[in-house]
Amino acid sequence: MNKEGRKKIIVYGLGKMYYQARNYLAAKFEIIGYSDTRKDIADVTVIPPEELNQYDFDYVCVTSIKYFHEIKENLIALLGENGRDNQSRIISLYDALGDFQNEEVRKQWIVEHLQKISPGKTLLDAGAGEQQYKPYCKHLKYIAQDFGEYVPNEIETGIQSDSWDYSGLDIKCDIIHMPLQGESIDVILCTEVFEHLKNPLLALQEFARILKVGGTLILTAPFCCLTHMAPYFFYNGFSEFWYQEHLEDCGFSVVELTRNGNYFKYLAQELFRVEEMAGRYCSYQLSGEEMDAIVKSMDIMKRLSEKDTDSNEMLCFGNMIVAEKR
Repeated sequence: MNKEGRKKIIVYGLGKMYYQARNYLAAKFEIIGYSDTRKDIADVTVIPPEELNQYDFDYVCVTSIKYFHEIKENLIALLGENGRDNQSRIISLYDALGDFQNEEVRKQWIVEHLQKISPGKTLLDAGAGEQQYKPYCKHLKYIAQDFGEYVPNEIETGIQSDSWDYSGLDIKCDIIHMPLQGESIDVILCTEVFEHLKNPLLALQEFARILKVGGTLILTAPFCCLTHMAPYFFYNGFSEFWYQEHLEDCGFSVVELTRNGNYFKYLAQELFRVEEMAGRYCSYQLSGEEMDAIVKSMDIMKRLSEKDTDSNEMLCFGNMIVAEKR
């Protein structure tokens, strides 16, 4: 990649995502400084956010995915008139490296569907884990269920969470045998759980038992994924034909099936993992030329994704489904 004429960026946020992305960013941009609310970060010169206006830059790249929008608004306020006029200069990692949003798209879709549920309905969050969707269910009677046995890093295989908090569960039990009366639940939310079940078909049957006639099932699971949360990992994913076949057999009608991502976004996501995988499984540090090649490939995936029509029928992150019990 030609190093001349590269855009100048200030990297905002020096947390975990920064360390995953820093070499990709350095391969594509000229990094003129780093900014963070913390002052005690070693090895880099930190530009206080309130001093950003004093520097000549093309973009501020915010590395936090979870808090991007909140941070962007704060930076716009700090930059004053220039911030509001040039808010497009505050970019995310996806803007910088490629559109491989996965969890963010899925979460937005789920939240939008939760907000459509009539107030007062009883919702079961099946396999709720850390109950990330509970804040969006304040208008509902929320019940959190999980088996509660995952221990981070119990084994070293695959992707593991740094920590996991099961406090706040209302029901701790096997998902295929829940202590709930038949036809007692209005809505079941089950998101990114089926790949961790030995027999997801039995879970569908249990959902059919406890859900009221006309009740709603909001369901997501990967179409293709890497090993994670082992040893409780049994499937790499499920196709839309799996849902259509088995939901019908269990007494559900599919109301909506939305594919998350596409072939090119999936490849961009995995390109972003190459440096980490090379270090972990090959004990190899990629050269500058190799990093340049990966970043260039991610740019190609982004351009192809923008032209894409239906590659999500071939490969995507996962399917997002709304079904109704007949």
